[in-house]
Amino acid sequence: MMLTHRNKALFYTILLSGSVSSAYAASIGNKSGYFTNTISNTVESTITNTGQCSTSNSASTPGQCTNKIINALNAASAVSGVVVIKKGTYTLNKISMPSNVRLEIEPDTILKMNQNILFDFGKKGGNADKAENIEITTTGPKTNATKNDRFIIDVNTNTVFQDKRMVRVGYAENFSISRMHQKDNFSQTPNIFLVADDNGQPGVQSDSGSTNLNRNVVFNSSYSRIPKKGYLADISGEKIATGYAVIQPFSGEDLYFKNITGERGITVRIEPGSGLVTDRLNRAGPRHGAYRNIVLDSISNTGGFAAIFLKPHAKINENIKIKGITKGKNSTFVIWADSGSAPVWADTNDIGYTRGYFTDTTINGTVKHIVTDVNFKSDITIAGSYFLPRKGIRNTASNTSNGNFQIFKLPRDGSGARWLGQPIAPVAIVSSYSQDNAGNDLVKRHDHPSLTVNGNIEAPSQASSQDLDEGSNNIQRKRYRKFGGRYSIKINAVIQADTDIDYSLLGLNAGDVTRNNSIIYRENAIDGTNRNGGSIINASEFISK
Repeated sequence: MMLTHRNKALFYTILLSGSVSSAYAASIGNKSGYFTNTISNTVESTITNTGQCSTSNSASTPGQCTNKIINALNAASAVSGVVVIKKGTYTLNKISMPSNVRLEIEPDTILKMNQNILFDFGKKGGNADKAENIEITTTGPKTNATKNDRFIIDVNTNTVFQDKRMVRVGYAENFSISRMHQKDNFSQTPNIFLVADDNGQPGVQSDSGSTNLNRNVVFNSSYSRIPKKGYLADISGEKIATGYAVIQPFSGEDLYFKNITGERGITVRIEPGSGLVTDRLNRAGPRHGAYRNIVLDSISNTGGFAAIFLKPHAKINENIKIKGITKGKNSTFVIWADSGSAPVWADTNDIGYTRGYFTDTTINGTVKHIVTDVNFKSDITIAGSYFLPRKGIRNTASNTSNGNFQIFKLPRDGSGARWLGQPIAPVAIVSSYSQDNAGNDLVKRHDHPSLTVNGNIEAPSQASSQDLDEGSNNIQRKRYRKFGGRYSIKINAVIQADTDIDYSLLGLNAGDVTRNNSIIYRENAIDGTNRNGGSIINASEFISK
C-alpha cells in the first residue's frame, strides 16, 4: 500500500506509541449551546517523556520540550487533529494553543510551570484573531472522572502568592477545558483566567465632540473581545488563595462550569475585574465585557471562603444560573453574593459610574453546608468578617479595651494576605439589604429608555446633578458613586445548613437553623466591628455602603 503524507505521519505515530487507541481520541463531548466538538479522533502526534521531553532534559531545558509540543499542536491544527501527551513529568514554558486542535494528556501526567502562564489562547493585546475550536482534556473515559483520572498542572514554586495562571483564555469561542487538577500554592491570580483581549488602553476616554458635558466619554470596545461558548468540567484545585479562585472569568458569555471543586479560597469567582483604581475593565462601561448566560453546576469548596462568589462591580450581568449540588465543607459560606466595590478614580475621565448588578440570577438545586471544624480553619475576607460570629472569636480577635472585633488579630490564611475565620452560614446575599428589600431605590441604577448617553448607556430618571447615573460635571463629584449595586437573587434551592451545629452558639442568630433561616443579608452585619484603623469602622457603615 502506498502511504500518503497523512498516512505516513499516522504510521510513524503508531510505531512510536504502539497504537492509536480510541481512548486517546475522545472529546469530552458536546454541551448544547456552550461547546461543540469539531475535532476528528485522529492522533497526529504523540509526545513521550523521552528525548527532548525527558524529565531530566525537560527540567533543565524546558524550551525544547515546549517547542516540540507547540510544533505538534500547529501541525494538528492544520487538519483538526489530536495531540497526545503520554504520562510523565514535564517542565514547560508558555504554550500558545492554536485553533482547531484537541490536546489529550494522560491521567497523572504532571505539567510543571516554568513561567507565569502555561496554556494561553486568544490573548494578544487586542490584536488576536479569534481562537476557535480548542479542547484540553485527558485521554481515557470522559465521564465520572475522579481526581486520579486527571492530569496535573503544578505551579512549581515553594513561594506563596505568586503570579501563576495555568490557563488564560481571551478572545475565544467554542472551547473546553476538563479533567484537570491544579496543584497551586496560594497564587495571587486565578488558576484558570478568562479575560478580554483588550488593547491595553484605558476603558474610558474623553469624547471631545460630545454635547453632553456631564457624560462626555467614549468606552473602549476592545473589552468586548471576550471568551464565548466555553465548557469547563471536572476540574479541581488545592491551596487556592482567598482573593482568587480555581476559575475566574473576568468576562464571558455562554459559559458552563460543571463539577468544579476547590480546597481553600474560592472555587468559581464571578467577579469582573478587581474593582480597584487600576481596573480598566470596569471603566469601560456597564456593557462591555459583562457576563451573559453563565451556568454554575455542582460547584464545591472545602475550608475556603465560598464555593461560588458573585460581585458585579460596574457591570450589568445577565442570566446567571446556579444548579446541581453546591457544597461547602468547613467553608465560611457556600455562596456569597455582594455589591460591587466603589473606588475613586482621580482623573478627568472619572465620570462617576454607578455600581453594576446581576439580573435574572437564580440559585436552584441544593445548597449544602457541612461543618466539622470551627477552630479557625475557614478562609475569610474583610467583608465576610462583618458577619463573623462574635462568641466564636471573642477571645481571639477582640480589642481588650472596648471588646470590639479587630480583623488583624485573626490568624492568617495560607497566602498571608487574608485571614482565617469560622463557618457562618450556607448563603450570604449581602447584595440585598434583606429578604424582601434589595435596598433604597436611590442607591440602585435607574434605567429610563428616553434618556441615553454615549455608548447606549441608560441614564437615570431623576435629574439631580448630585446623583447622576453616569457622572457629573462638578469636579468634586467626578467619582464612582458611593451607593448603588443593590440587587436580589431568586432562591429556589433547598438550603441544607449543617444539622449537627447550632449556628447561634457561634453568635450569628441569622444562621441559626432552629429558626429555619440559613440565608443572611446585609442587615445581618454585626455591630461592634472595628478594623483598627480601617475605612469601615462598624457594621452600620458597611450596611449603608
